[in-house]
Amino acid sequence: MSGCKICVIHLNQIGDLVFSLPLLKALKEHSPDVCIHSVVRPNLQGLLKDSPFVDRILLRDDTLRSKAGLLWTLRRERYDLLVNLPRSEESLILAGLSGARVRAGFAHRPWDKSLHVKEVIQGHNSWFNNARLLGRLGIPIPQDNYVGLLRVDGLPAVEGLPWRYAVVSPGASRRRLAKAWDEEKFARVIARLSMEFGLSCVLVGGNDTAECTGAIVAHVEHLLTGGVLQVMDLAGKIGLRELVAVLKKARLFVGIDSGVMHMASALDIPTVGIFGPTDPFYVAPQNARSMVVRKDLACSPCYLREDCEHRRCLEELEADAVLEACRKVLGG
Repeated sequence: MSGCKICVIHLNQIGDLVFSLPLLKALKEHSPDVCIHSVVRPNLQGLLKDSPFVDRILLRDDTLRSKAGLLWTLRRERYDLLVNLPRSEESLILAGLSGARVRAGFAHRPWDKSLHVKEVIQGHNSWFNNARLLGRLGIPIPQDNYVGLLRVDGLPAVEGLPWRYAVVSPGASRRRLAKAWDEEKFARVIARLSMEFGLSCVLVGGNDTAECTGAIVAHVEHLLTGGVLQVMDLAGKIGLRELVAVLKKARLFVGIDSGVMHMASALDIPTVGIFGPTDPFYVAPQNARSMVVRKDLACSPCYLREDCEHRRCLEELEADAVLEACRKVLGG
């Protein structure tokens, strides 16, 4: 692959982008003079802007003009290899029309006919599957995890951060309600982290998590009346590069299975991941100082393929189990 040009079309979620970092590293180190272009959604470009594995970022927007411009660019670049990580019809059509000499990706009939090299997804999108696709391409894997591969330089300052704090990401947006854990239990964990380790709390999340984080703040204030704990709610108030800045200074991360959890793990922050219907075999945090907390039930993981009325995997998960995991990753 010496001197060749490669394009990688990425998935749309933060966690999936983090899972693609070992793939980018493998492609770059397989041939150091290779040129790699990454196609990403505009909101994710900040996570790749400073990456040593990416030479150019191409934005994939939803406007017709943007899509036409992207296709024109892909065809003009005449890639030697195009790696398409999504399985959407649109991405597979884009890959097929790109004119790339070799096109690789994941099977999704009948749209995958445009691919020369394909792999079948096991479980769901993950580094595990990306590694299998690299195997199909005969490309060695120099690093079998994403730890240390998230490079973001020139981080913006985030004012008012506590001196010592844990980042808590409840992530209970409308899209993630199936993964949501009880707000009062989050508050109990936050209160105990303050009492045992002197940690304040920084809550993070998207615009649609404000109700959830607000409820957690109210529960914490009730539990620690007259206490000195600082709770800073940044949900919906910072971008991804600011989030990296916040995570880098954290002593601990606690949150549901989410892209933010994988960012913390990639930055090697002690990480506790709260899992319900998803399978940690594929999407557990990957750094050594991490733990998964889940309820071991016969029906879990289920990915909610069938409607679940009880959500026992999360309803029966107690704050004490999460706290014990926090103690372990903090070395307590």
